[in-house]
Amino acid sequence: MENKMEELFQAIKESKEYQSYLNIGQVIENDTEINDLVNEIKKLQKKSVELEYQHDNRFHEVDLVIEEMVEKLNHHPVYQEYLRKMDEFNDILSESSHQIEEYVNSKI
Repeated sequence: MENKMEELFQAIKESKEYQSYLNIGQVIENDTEINDLVNEIKKLQKKSVELEYQHDNRFHEVDLVIEEMVEKLNHHPVYQEYLRKMDEFNDILSESSHQIEEYVNSKI
């Protein structure tokens, strides 16, 4: 059983979808525009939470800025490709998990 699991993990690691996901992940890591946007969104999210915790209604204004920045990020072509590749890879993981679950259930 352990050998079969290792074979499955190896097959996933060698899959085209996983390799594509890793490649686009490297592109994302090296894209300063995307990284700057993500870091700014995180910083603003933290600020918004702090303001809301303090019952300061300015958190609504910060949330609007966050929404605009997320929208900009979601329309960035490289980020869109990253999300697409991530979804493809997650589908493979989900299907693999489902197959393992079915196998285990059939043996019980």
